Amino acid sequence: MMKKFFTTSVFVCLIGFCFAQLPAKYWVQFKYRDNGNYSIEKPEEFLSPLAIEKRAKFYIPITEQDIPVGKTLIDKVLRLDSTAVLLTTSKWLNGATFYSENTDFLFIMKEQDFVLYVEKTHIGKEPEIFTSENVTWFNAQKPVADIPNDLDYGFSYKQLEVNNIHWLHRLGFKGEGIMMQVQDGGFNNTDSIKHFKQIFEDNRVRAVKNFVQPEKSTFRDGTHGTAVLSCITSYIPGTLIGSAPACNFYLVQTEDTRSEFVIEEDYWVSGIEFADSLGIDIHTSSLGYTTFDDSTYYRTQSSLDGKTSRASIAADIAFMKGMLVINSAGNSGTDKWHYIASPADAVNVLTVGAVNVNGNKATFSSFGPTYDGRVKPDGAAVGWNTMVASEKGWTLPGSGTSFAAPLFAGMTACIRQAFPDRTNYDIINAIRVSGSQAAAPDSALGYGITDFLKVYNLLTNNQMRYFYVTIDNFVIKNKDKKISFRINVTKDMEVTLNYGLRNEGTNKSKTLKLKAGQKTVTMPISALPKGAKYDFFDLTISDSDTKYIYVLGRE
Repeated sequence: MMKKFFTTSVFVCLIGFCFAQLPAKYWVQFKYRDNGNYSIEKPEEFLSPLAIEKRAKFYIPITEQDIPVGKTLIDKVLRLDSTAVLLTTSKWLNGATFYSENTDFLFIMKEQDFVLYVEKTHIGKEPEIFTSENVTWFNAQKPVADIPNDLDYGFSYKQLEVNNIHWLHRLGFKGEGIMMQVQDGGFNNTDSIKHFKQIFEDNRVRAVKNFVQPEKSTFRDGTHGTAVLSCITSYIPGTLIGSAPACNFYLVQTEDTRSEFVIEEDYWVSGIEFADSLGIDIHTSSLGYTTFDDSTYYRTQSSLDGKTSRASIAADIAFMKGMLVINSAGNSGTDKWHYIASPADAVNVLTVGAVNVNGNKATFSSFGPTYDGRVKPDGAAVGWNTMVASEKGWTLPGSGTSFAAPLFAGMTACIRQAFPDRTNYDIINAIRVSGSQAAAPDSALGYGITDFLKVYNLLTNNQMRYFYVTIDNFVIKNKDKKISFRINVTKDMEVTLNYGLRNEGTNKSKTLKLKAGQKTVTMPISALPKGAKYDFFDLTISDSDTKYIYVLGRE
């Protein structure tokens, strides 16, 4: 994985510290919105037909949040500083990133009545020269080449078999028609090595964009994205097959491989907003943020609440706009940091941990839960000795949750293809329920290794036998005295609950007679052991008629 892992959290900026005459970049958030000439009555001026169609299909309203940042606000900033250059904007967060060689920029912005918040996000070593933003668009898609349902996976077989995705391939679901954005730090030689020959022949790379250095081709920068993309769409029968070999791609660079500053989170936000404007189905990144080159910024675990980092906030907004968002958990399992990072802490991001082909957790895979007590990771795939493509066209093993996440993203694309009319809420719930540890999630692998054949069957059958449960939280904090969940039964029945805390050592049992429909059940819980910050609530439910033991899920 890349060296990233930290977001905008309780950042403390030592304002009195002077960085000499170095140029810098700044995040500026505005107090009010300026819609300019845009209107939600004319969404075609700022959203693609695909994005508009998706919102209509899933009853997602188009709001002022979808309207780009107004030119009037941008111009106000540029008039105050002749050295300022606009770099990126965020419609969702109503802000923009600017470059400036004026060391008073921070203080000037703080004095403006139209500015809500300003923050230095990057310190340069020398002045920069900027070119205009550009996107490289490719030709319209041609018919996908005949990719058989029964594939010769070569080295890929074991790493795909762990999640049972090969069964979906055999059913004909290989990601065809699905639009995915892969966001990374460069895709060196992706346009020339054999692993990606098929997607370029099919014109399935639809666009390429570099937010960091717009003048530079992302095909000539960074090797990490090359390996990441190969996990999804490599197609060399007998050698390496990706998890969604028929998918369509937008390749976006938001990571600056030269340094590690907070600005990369804002590039990340701009990247996922770009995906939303295009109507992308699935967004995946193997990036995370925990440390920065500027030591005046720091973060603690308390920032992992899904509400602090701008990237995490944007990830959840993207989900609300209909997108499925996948992110790697991180590689801090054996580090002092230990935990996941942002944007993996976002509520509706599918955070992916790493295992090997035998299903054993990789020691480096970062741990959950989030600071506010949500289970993470949401799933797991092979990220330990994963077979990937190098920028030189070799097939070789690599390790990191960076590779588990794209494998998982490709598998999710196959599910999205199979169920185009199911909401993204339906899909992430089915994914969590289908984890190997769904009945007893932990901090190491969360819901566990996702069985995508089970995901398919759950979404096909629509219900889980005679009853199913939704529970808001499996994580119990030391102040909690009870836990509530909802149980839906399709007929009058008697069920037996076995429940308790993971580390308590004893379980309690209770029998309920239920009428058909939904009932909220509240159970008292024991106090946590002295000194414990959190524990996990275990619950199994058996139907006294059929002896069916329910595999618990989470809403």
